[in-house]
Amino acid sequence: MTSIELPFDAPLDQPARARIADDLTTNLFVEAGAGAGKTSSLVSRIVALVRSGVDIGAIAAITFTEKAAAELRHRVRGALVDAGEHDAAARLDHAPMGTLHAFARRLLNDFPVAAGLPPGFTVLDELESHLAFEERWEALVDRLLEDPTPPGGVAD
Repeated sequence: MTSIELPFDAPLDQPARARIADDLTTNLFVEAGAGAGKTSSLVSRIVALVRSGVDIGAIAAITFTEKAAAELRHRVRGALVDAGEHDAAARLDHAPMGTLHAFARRLLNDFPVAAGLPPGFTVLDELESHLAFEERWEALVDRLLEDPTPPGGVAD
């Protein structure tokens, strides 16, 4: 078994951090607690990918919250500018970097037929979704009150 020599003040997870920044041919899932340096590591990786010739629009980075996605975009843009990658920084808004929901919506918008959806479909926002649910629920209750055992069940 080999051991890795780390500087005295290096974090214990330094080999993992180095892999995030340097192993550009592998897709990675990075999971760590708050304040562990995930965003900094991801920013370094994105800049390294761009510098290696990967188009910024081909780099997906998925977060769980809108706040984290906004912070990631802000930091990536700054790091790209600092690295002299002005073209990539200018096209950053075309890259799929955001929440899991935003990424899924983008895939469905780009490939609706493959997903079994009609082209030009729309996604309801939270209020529209709530109102649509309430309408369907009231219609179901009304049908059940009219006939609690309809032929074929209550699905409609």
